[in-house]
Amino acid sequence: MKLALEDISRELAGIGATGSFASRRTATADDLIIEIQDLGRIWLPVTASTARRLCKLARPARHGFKDETRLDRRVRDTWEIPKSRISIDEPRWRRTLLPQLDRIRRDLGLPEKCRLKAQLHNMLIYAPGQFFLPHQDSEKTDGMIGTLVVSLPSQFSGGAMALEHHDEKMLIAGSNSRLTFVAFYADCRHEVRPVRQGHRIVLTYNLSVEGSVTAAGAPETTVQALTQRIREYFETPRTPRWTRDPRQGPPDRLVYLLDHEYTQSGLAWDRLKNADGQRVTALREVARQLDCEIFLALADVHETWSCEDEYPESSSRGSRSRWSHDRDIDTESSEGPFRPELTDLIDTDIELRHWIGANGRGEEIAASVNADELCYTKPSRELEPFDSAHEGYTGNAGNTVEHWYHRAAVVLWPKEQTFVIRAKASPTWGIGEVAKALEAKSPSEALALARRLLPFWPEAVRQEDKPGLLDATAKVATRLDAPAVAATLLRPFTLIEVTPKDVPRLADLLESYGLDWCRELLRNWESQKTHESTQERLSWMDSVLPALCRSLSVRDGSDGRSLTQSILTDQWTWLLDHVRQQQQWTSRKQKSEQLSQLCKPILNVLESSRIAKQPDLHAQVVEFLAGGAPGLPIEVPLGVLQAAHEIIHKSDVKAPQGSRNALRSLGLKPVHVHCTKEITARLKVPVRANNDWSIATSIRCSCALCATLTRYLRAGDVLRLEWPLAKSGRAHIHGIIDSHDLPVTHNTRRTGSPLTLILEKTAAIFERDAAEHQFRQRALQWLNETAVF
Repeated sequence: MKLALEDISRELAGIGATGSFASRRTATADDLIIEIQDLGRIWLPVTASTARRLCKLARPARHGFKDETRLDRRVRDTWEIPKSRISIDEPRWRRTLLPQLDRIRRDLGLPEKCRLKAQLHNMLIYAPGQFFLPHQDSEKTDGMIGTLVVSLPSQFSGGAMALEHHDEKMLIAGSNSRLTFVAFYADCRHEVRPVRQGHRIVLTYNLSVEGSVTAAGAPETTVQALTQRIREYFETPRTPRWTRDPRQGPPDRLVYLLDHEYTQSGLAWDRLKNADGQRVTALREVARQLDCEIFLALADVHETWSCEDEYPESSSRGSRSRWSHDRDIDTESSEGPFRPELTDLIDTDIELRHWIGANGRGEEIAASVNADELCYTKPSRELEPFDSAHEGYTGNAGNTVEHWYHRAAVVLWPKEQTFVIRAKASPTWGIGEVAKALEAKSPSEALALARRLLPFWPEAVRQEDKPGLLDATAKVATRLDAPAVAATLLRPFTLIEVTPKDVPRLADLLESYGLDWCRELLRNWESQKTHESTQERLSWMDSVLPALCRSLSVRDGSDGRSLTQSILTDQWTWLLDHVRQQQQWTSRKQKSEQLSQLCKPILNVLESSRIAKQPDLHAQVVEFLAGGAPGLPIEVPLGVLQAAHEIIHKSDVKAPQGSRNALRSLGLKPVHVHCTKEITARLKVPVRANNDWSIATSIRCSCALCATLTRYLRAGDVLRLEWPLAKSGRAHIHGIIDSHDLPVTHNTRRTGSPLTLILEKTAAIFERDAAEHQFRQRALQWLNETAVF
């Protein structure tokens, strides 16, 4: 596959450019008559006196940085006069300008049928010492493809203009007697080097194109050779990257990266620059002959390289190069980008966006590019990245550099692969096409399309972030009448992705494929729960679980109840595991906060077991809450009671008798009795005496230091402990006190050896006891008022 791509790249490279990335021309200044507001006519050549007067009328030039316009003379130090203050005798000036534009068009490789148009932007005056660091011009107007700089004749030295595109370079000085025309594509890097003596004065123009710039086709023999190479590419199976690699068949598409950069507004079939236009014209002919779809797209390229040379010590991790996003300039570096030597390419990530079809219409197809479908005539490493970051040696990892590039690409694929290509980019679209076939009463076509989804479906679903995909997939799976295909389509999802809207789908799947099939699906979904967060699971149990159980339980037959039992058993097992995990917290406050989040989910399991008529599970939950879980904070069963009371009363405030019956139906009376008994017993414990400073806590650590700490905490008559300890011992005690949220301050007296750790109990001991007592009193009052369970 690599050889096939190299062959295609060679054929494309052989389709050479008819022009250059830049043009230099000169002309006499006889036809250029300029007047500046508040100054009058500028006589050419410009004298030193006139140049100084221009500087006094001008303002400091700004530069673009991302979405801002900045004034930073470390980056751009020059004077600017806006076009609104410039008057030119246009009829006379066109006698010189238009022939020059035609010559520039040919120099830039643009076809005869188009015409360059120059729009004045400003006048720039560079005084001694002034400069403009390397940069790329932004496309200031729609259709702009480049910049024209007209250097006025004047006496100056230095101030040369350096241009660069890939590995081509051009250095252009001005003239003291003639106009100098310098034109270049907008994606070319260029700079103005410091003026040594005199003044450099220029007019800048935005260059745009009128008419199509579609290049002439390549020779027939070249196109036929390219066609044969691409045909062979699409017929060559890819080398598997791992065992059972589903990508072993021929490649789906070919992606060719163009040489020039394009903005979203500047990317069009008839606006391609130089050799890009010729090569794309050839590829369009190949696409016609091979019956392929063809698109233009913007390509965001991210490469990670190992490198040899370090950045300077002053550079930090993630430092940016001076070339930054959208052709703006990063002012953090005025010395130029650091260029460590790149050695090995570690990883490439390319994302395609802003697709344009052969008909010129925009498409919304987002897709990543595999290395074995990519070719180019200019590797990205030869371009200037718009952003860079450096990672130095870290001990475990080597010295690496990351580069980000904005490029453009041509993408083509056999039309027969269109469904696969689009479905990979948008699984929602793919499953929608299967649904359309089912609606059209074409079950065999729908099944064939569904089978084409299977090789890439799991990965595509994981990358999709569209709500409703599970619902759409479940609808299709229910109607396919193909158990294996349906299971594969649904396998990448998880149970907590089931929304209230999706609830009926599981019941439909049960009806279509039976209990064993659904249980296997649930097992697959549960096996993927490691990818979910705790909060996602708890939220799902709160919003979906009861509705799901109700939907399954109302179906005829026992299968619905059996499947509900499986679901509820899994959720209850997960909750018990989660309770055990939260009880590992050493801080009682943190433990209570975490466990309090489980009250509504536990209530939902209890309610769902009643709906599904699962008395055994219902009894397990009640027993757990009514004292069957030693060490469970009383806040959990109490919270379940309060949640039940609140939810039922909210839904039935006008029928108090109905509310009482509903509360009783939950079977929570043993929980109510348990809470009342526990809280009553705790309220009978004598209130802490004013001189009792003991702190009851359970520290699991059994080291000698923690034994000493425990004795100090339990001593009711000891407030302060001065404890000479080495640094490691002090750190250990600090950690124990903080993790257990103990009402003890810990400070270090930094004299002597070892230093002394000073522990002191605080009044929070009494404040916490008082707050706990008040909580118990309020809880008991509430229990007595709501004893209807």
